[in-house]
Amino acid sequence: MYFIAGENMFSFNVATSEDGFNFELTAKQQEIGTRRGGKKSFLPTEKFSFFSTHDGSAPSHKLLFKCSPRYCVADSEDFTSWTYSSFAGGLSSRGIVVSEFKYRNKYVLYGGDSAVSVSYSSDAIKWSSRKKILLESRPDKFDSGELGLENVFVSSKGLLLLYHSKVISHGKISWKVGAALFDSTNPEKLLWRSDEALWDSGKEWGARAVSPIGVVKFRNRLISYWDMEGEGIFAVVYSFLNIHIPTVTSHVSLNLKKPAGNPIISPRAENSWEAFTTFNAGTVKINNEVHILYRAQGYDYVSTVGYARSKDGVNIDERLHYPVYVPRLPFESMSGSPHASPNTDQFASGGGYGGCEDPRVTKVGNRLYMVFVANDGSSLRLALTSISVKDFLAHRWFWERPILISPPGVVDKSGCILPEKINGKYVIFHRVFPDILIDYVDNLQFTGNSWLKGEFRIPAREKMWDSRKIGAGAPPIKTKDGWLLIYYAVDDKDSSKYKIGAMLLDLKDPAKVLHRTNAPILEPTEVYENEGFKPGVTYPCGAVVLGKTLLVYYGGADSVVCVASAPLDHFLSELKHSEIAKLDTAIIKQVL
Repeated sequence: MYFIAGENMFSFNVATSEDGFNFELTAKQQEIGTRRGGKKSFLPTEKFSFFSTHDGSAPSHKLLFKCSPRYCVADSEDFTSWTYSSFAGGLSSRGIVVSEFKYRNKYVLYGGDSAVSVSYSSDAIKWSSRKKILLESRPDKFDSGELGLENVFVSSKGLLLLYHSKVISHGKISWKVGAALFDSTNPEKLLWRSDEALWDSGKEWGARAVSPIGVVKFRNRLISYWDMEGEGIFAVVYSFLNIHIPTVTSHVSLNLKKPAGNPIISPRAENSWEAFTTFNAGTVKINNEVHILYRAQGYDYVSTVGYARSKDGVNIDERLHYPVYVPRLPFESMSGSPHASPNTDQFASGGGYGGCEDPRVTKVGNRLYMVFVANDGSSLRLALTSISVKDFLAHRWFWERPILISPPGVVDKSGCILPEKINGKYVIFHRVFPDILIDYVDNLQFTGNSWLKGEFRIPAREKMWDSRKIGAGAPPIKTKDGWLLIYYAVDDKDSSKYKIGAMLLDLKDPAKVLHRTNAPILEPTEVYENEGFKPGVTYPCGAVVLGKTLLVYYGGADSVVCVASAPLDHFLSELKHSEIAKLDTAIIKQVL
């Protein structure tokens, strides 16, 4: 590793290191020479960009630097002796050239003084700049201050750009490091950007005057160098969990955000039918409002369905004081005294002793179809009913007579219907332990003697966070990138915890998984998710897109209804690039 530092306005020193921390001075008072053997009487007054190429028979290195008021290019074979090449045209601000990379046979430079854009060059001398802004400060995020680029690395997922943000608060300066991922097949396409700082200087450096120098990838680490006035140069280390994938993890960026108003629906003692628990809510968006059908239990442990409505998806604007769906037929009602059979004891959620559990709602044309778990006290099977949208909005609860759609003798749960036909057939998701099953059916008029078969399967994954069992959480949502399926999962390592993940399914073949989170997008971390009838449970049954926001509705601790959200486009971008390693806590060490 080489470290180059200016000694005065005409020369510079070169130090080398084998570990990135301990440097030895190897070349002193070097000057940029000319091809005729003379010396150019200027030195880079502002660090711009080092980058390496393999354009010739041997690797070469280039330095793009400010030779006020223009920019210049110098070449080197050993990072020690530099030869002036030419003035560089078309550049007006500093930036970073991507090493060992070309796009359509052109060098790529990310640069800008206050916002980041991209420039291209076929020879690294004449540059053509795009006006499109790719990155800029975000007032409501960690990177609200002035942005500065640290470096760009080529990874298997794209071009990883690391940057810092200089944030001034109450007269004190802190440095926060962020990252962005650009498409290597289109360097102007932003795929992902970190929502949280990957590293924050915080109070570590206090009021010291600090200037960032840059970051290098070296031996399983990213080492970022900072010049601390009067003290020397410090190294901040970001360690990769996987050096082959130099990006950041879905742990950082994919997490759904939980509002302060959670839970949004809780039991009401004045209503006996919902005095004990209210949870596992199916949702549907109609007329730009979210309609919520939630599972409710009184102290008789019989499950019915309640109704609420929200304009913004979080705050409840209407909630009825009576249930809108109640058990009517023997297969959804328990007869005799309450007891739990082996089936219900092992597989029932919420401790139900009969009734209609875990509703999931899909709008198909002018009707709403509700799939729920019918619990008769000895078996758990999927049932289907429907209602017209007109009657639903008018609160005329004329539900169709429910019918069983899963076979007898099989515990089948977590059923939901895709909102569109695929190749002329309806698509139904359900779960028989431990996997998600998928069936294609000609119609939704089950006869009572034809059942779901489980034609296709999305399996749980061994040695992953979703290794024990998985199930569809909400009817899939159609997006430009595929069907977005929110699902729940349990890990073999801790079968008491229910966590939430996401998949993207092929638009023409929903049984085909395109992308799947390698980590949960939501976990039971809050009090309302860990104190209740069943602690440690976050169980989704509904999801909608309101405006540009994804809203996921889930039961907390089998006791309350909660919601979490994420910007949809950002969420989808991150979901497509989720197999990523997390940057570890920084190690600070003085190097010079």
